[in-house]
Amino acid sequence: MLGVLAQWNPPVPAKALTRALAYAWASPISLVGLAVGAAAGVKPTRRRGTLLFPHARGITGWVLRTRGFAAGTFGHVVVCTHDPEHSLMTHELVHTRQAERFGPLMAPVYLGLLAIYGYHRHPMERAARLAAARL
Repeated sequence: MLGVLAQWNPPVPAKALTRALAYAWASPISLVGLAVGAAAGVKPTRRRGTLLFPHARGITGWVLRTRGFAAGTFGHVVVCTHDPEHSLMTHELVHTRQAERFGPLMAPVYLGLLAIYGYHRHPMERAARLAAARL
């Protein structure tokens, strides 16, 4: 099962209704993302179905940089330390699609796997890295 999750790159919902349902289902984690994005102290832009907060400053930028991350995704919100190149955005969009499927369970599933596997062996991170590498 974890091997499947480590390669899982869900597609964008094809129909308007399923996209709307995906946004609604992921909205609890997206609301967290809006708070994180607001703390970034930058103006968001829309990109590929997400609200992107590039060049994060403030506490959000500090946490990302201190942890060595270029970006963080919370549902349909992506917060970055810089303007993301195509491969980074592809990586983050995998997490967006995962959040569309897991909805409010995204945080406990992600954090539980993080506690067990760490970041580099995390199945959801492996899937996102694989998708970005396929470009």
